[in-house]
Amino acid sequence: MIIEIDTKVLDAFPGLNSNQLIFLGMILGKNQPKYQDVRKIVSLISDEDISYLISQELITAIESGESITYQPTDKLISAVKPEKDYFDVFYDVYPVYVMRSDGSKSYLRANVNKCRHFFNTKCGKSSAMAEHLIKCLDYEIAKRMREGSLGYMMTMWNWLTRSQWEAIEEEMQDTTKQAVNSYGTELI
Repeated sequence: MIIEIDTKVLDAFPGLNSNQLIFLGMILGKNQPKYQDVRKIVSLISDEDISYLISQELITAIESGESITYQPTDKLISAVKPEKDYFDVFYDVYPVYVMRSDGSKSYLRANVNKCRHFFNTKCGKSSAMAEHLIKCLDYEIAKRMREGSLGYMMTMWNWLTRSQWEAIEEEMQDTTKQAVNSYGTELI
Protein backbone atom coordinates (compact mmCIF):
# COMPACT_ATOMS: atom_id res chain seq x y z
CA MET A 1 0.00 0.00 0.00
CA ILE A 2 1.28 3.46 -0.87
CA ILE A 3 0.30 6.40 1.32
CA GLU A 4 0.77 9.86 -0.11
CA ILE A 5 1.43 12.43 2.61
CA ASP A 6 0.68 16.09 2.01
CA THR A 7 3.21 18.19 3.91
CA LYS A 8 0.81 21.15 3.84
CA VAL A 9 -0.80 19.48 6.86
CA LEU A 10 2.40 20.10 8.84
CA ASP A 11 2.37 23.78 7.89
CA ALA A 12 -1.26 24.15 8.94
CA PHE A 13 -0.98 22.06 12.11
CA PRO A 14 2.65 22.09 13.33
CA GLY A 15 2.14 19.99 16.49
CA LEU A 16 1.52 16.69 14.69
CA ASN A 17 3.75 13.65 15.16
CA SER A 18 4.65 11.19 12.40
CA ASN A 19 1.92 8.68 13.30
CA GLN A 20 -0.74 11.37 13.18
CA LEU A 21 0.61 12.63 9.85
CA ILE A 22 0.49 9.14 8.35
CA PHE A 23 -3.01 8.62 9.68
CA LEU A 24 -4.19 11.91 8.15
CA GLY A 25 -2.47 10.93 4.90
CA MET A 26 -4.52 7.75 4.79
CA ILE A 27 -7.74 9.61 5.47
CA LEU A 28 -7.06 12.38 2.96
CA GLY A 29 -5.87 9.87 0.35
CA LYS A 30 -9.12 7.97 0.66
CA ASN A 31 -7.13 4.75 1.14
CA GLN A 32 -9.14 3.70 4.15
CA PRO A 33 -12.11 1.95 2.52
CA LYS A 34 -10.13 0.40 -0.34
CA TYR A 35 -7.37 -1.60 1.31
CA GLN A 36 -7.24 -4.37 3.88
CA ASP A 37 -3.71 -3.25 4.87
CA VAL A 38 -5.24 -0.19 6.52
CA ARG A 39 -6.21 -2.23 9.57
CA LYS A 40 -2.57 -3.20 10.08
CA ILE A 41 -1.46 0.43 9.94
CA VAL A 42 -4.30 1.74 12.11
CA SER A 43 -3.44 -0.86 14.74
CA LEU A 44 0.06 0.66 14.93
CA ILE A 45 -1.32 4.13 15.68
CA SER A 46 -2.13 4.71 19.33
CA ASP A 47 -5.58 5.66 20.58
CA GLU A 48 -4.07 8.83 22.06
CA ASP A 49 -2.90 9.96 18.60
CA ILE A 50 -6.35 9.39 17.13
CA SER A 51 -8.04 11.07 20.11
CA TYR A 52 -5.76 14.08 19.65
CA LEU A 53 -6.80 14.39 15.99
CA ILE A 54 -10.46 14.18 16.98
CA SER A 55 -10.00 16.79 19.75
CA GLN A 56 -8.29 19.14 17.27
CA GLU A 57 -11.35 18.68 15.01
CA LEU A 58 -9.25 17.30 12.14
CA ILE A 59 -11.14 14.00 11.86
CA THR A 60 -14.45 12.55 12.94
CA ALA A 61 -15.11 8.97 14.03
CA ILE A 62 -18.27 7.29 12.80
CA GLU A 63 -19.17 4.03 14.54
CA SER A 64 -21.33 1.49 12.77
CA GLY A 65 -21.63 -1.84 14.50
CA GLU A 66 -18.17 -3.04 15.44
CA SER A 67 -16.29 -0.92 12.91
CA ILE A 68 -15.17 2.69 13.12
CA THR A 69 -14.76 4.86 10.05
CA TYR A 70 -12.67 8.02 10.23
CA GLN A 71 -13.38 10.96 7.95
CA PRO A 72 -11.65 14.32 7.48
CA THR A 73 -13.41 17.41 8.78
CA ASP A 74 -13.98 20.58 6.79
CA LYS A 75 -11.21 22.20 8.85
CA LEU A 76 -8.66 19.64 7.63
CA ILE A 77 -9.87 19.67 4.04
CA SER A 78 -9.76 23.46 3.80
CA ALA A 79 -6.21 23.50 5.24
CA VAL A 80 -4.79 21.22 2.54
CA LYS A 81 -7.04 22.11 -0.38
CA PRO A 82 -5.22 24.19 -2.98
CA GLU A 83 -6.59 27.67 -3.63
CA LYS A 84 -7.02 26.71 -7.29
CA ASP A 85 -7.52 23.47 -9.11
CA TYR A 86 -4.14 22.17 -10.34
CA PHE A 87 -5.25 22.25 -13.95
CA ASP A 88 -6.24 25.91 -13.53
CA VAL A 89 -2.72 26.66 -12.27
CA PHE A 90 -1.27 24.72 -15.21
CA TYR A 91 -3.57 26.59 -17.60
CA ASP A 92 -2.55 29.98 -16.18
CA VAL A 93 1.15 29.16 -16.58
CA TYR A 94 0.81 27.94 -20.18
CA PRO A 95 1.44 30.69 -22.76
CA VAL A 96 -1.70 32.03 -24.45
CA TYR A 97 -0.05 32.47 -27.84
CA VAL A 98 3.38 32.62 -29.46
CA MET A 99 4.75 34.21 -32.59
CA ARG A 100 5.97 31.53 -34.98
CA SER A 101 9.12 31.98 -37.06
CA ASP A 102 7.05 32.93 -40.13
CA GLY A 103 5.48 35.82 -38.19
CA SER A 104 2.11 34.19 -37.63
CA LYS A 105 0.41 34.16 -34.24
CA SER A 106 -0.34 30.69 -32.90
CA TYR A 107 -2.73 30.16 -29.99
CA LEU A 108 -1.60 27.37 -27.69
CA ARG A 109 -4.48 26.85 -25.24
CA ALA A 110 -7.06 25.19 -27.53
CA ASN A 111 -9.04 22.09 -26.50
CA VAL A 112 -9.31 23.21 -22.87
CA ASN A 113 -11.86 20.60 -21.81
CA LYS A 114 -9.93 17.76 -23.43
CA CYS A 115 -6.72 19.06 -21.86
CA ARG A 116 -8.38 19.31 -18.43
CA HIS A 117 -9.66 15.74 -18.70
CA PHE A 118 -6.28 14.41 -19.87
CA PHE A 119 -4.39 16.35 -17.15
CA ASN A 120 -6.73 15.11 -14.40
CA THR A 121 -6.58 11.54 -15.73
CA LYS A 122 -2.79 11.63 -15.91
CA CYS A 123 -2.39 13.08 -12.41
CA GLY A 124 -5.21 11.15 -10.78
CA LYS A 125 -5.48 12.27 -7.17
CA SER A 126 -1.74 12.82 -6.92
CA SER A 127 -0.98 16.42 -6.09
CA ALA A 128 2.72 15.56 -6.41
CA MET A 129 2.28 14.58 -10.06
CA ALA A 130 0.28 17.73 -10.82
CA GLU A 131 2.90 19.91 -9.14
CA HIS A 132 5.62 18.06 -11.07
CA LEU A 133 3.93 18.76 -14.41
CA ILE A 134 3.60 22.45 -13.52
CA LYS A 135 7.25 22.55 -12.47
CA CYS A 136 8.33 20.96 -15.78
CA LEU A 137 6.21 23.46 -17.71
CA ASP A 138 7.76 26.36 -15.79
CA TYR A 139 11.22 25.03 -16.57
CA GLU A 140 10.50 24.63 -20.28
CA ILE A 141 9.04 28.13 -20.59
CA ALA A 142 12.01 29.67 -18.75
CA LYS A 143 14.45 27.73 -20.95
CA ARG A 144 12.68 28.74 -24.16
CA MET A 145 12.59 32.38 -23.02
CA ARG A 146 16.37 32.29 -22.39
CA GLU A 147 17.05 30.69 -25.76
CA GLY A 148 14.53 32.79 -27.68
CA SER A 149 12.73 29.68 -28.90
CA LEU A 150 9.31 30.26 -27.34
CA GLY A 151 7.88 30.34 -30.87
CA TYR A 152 8.49 26.59 -31.08
CA MET A 153 6.37 25.81 -28.01
CA MET A 154 3.80 23.03 -28.56
CA THR A 155 0.11 23.54 -28.09
CA MET A 156 -1.15 22.53 -24.66
CA TRP A 157 -2.87 19.43 -26.07
CA ASN A 158 0.30 18.24 -27.82
CA TRP A 159 2.45 19.03 -24.78
CA LEU A 160 0.23 16.86 -22.61
CA THR A 161 -0.50 13.97 -24.98
CA ARG A 162 3.09 13.67 -26.21
CA SER A 163 4.34 13.57 -22.60
CA GLN A 164 6.69 16.49 -23.20
CA TRP A 165 7.38 16.76 -19.47
CA GLU A 166 9.33 13.49 -19.60
CA ALA A 167 11.97 15.07 -21.84
CA ILE A 168 11.96 18.19 -19.70
CA GLU A 169 12.39 16.27 -16.43
CA GLU A 170 15.43 14.49 -17.88
CA GLU A 171 16.84 17.85 -18.91
CA MET A 172 16.14 19.25 -15.45
CA GLN A 173 17.99 16.34 -13.85
CA ASP A 174 20.89 16.71 -16.29
CA THR A 175 21.13 20.44 -15.55
CA THR A 176 21.24 19.69 -11.82
CA LYS A 177 24.05 17.14 -12.33
CA GLN A 178 26.01 19.61 -14.47
CA ALA A 179 25.67 22.30 -11.84
CA VAL A 180 27.00 19.94 -9.20
CA ASN A 181 29.91 18.72 -11.34
CA SER A 182 30.82 22.06 -12.93
CA TYR A 183 34.45 23.01 -13.41
CA GLY A 184 35.83 25.07 -10.58
CA THR A 185 33.17 24.16 -8.03
CA GLU A 186 35.34 21.69 -6.13
CA LEU A 187 37.68 22.90 -3.41
CA ILE A 188 41.00 21.16 -2.94
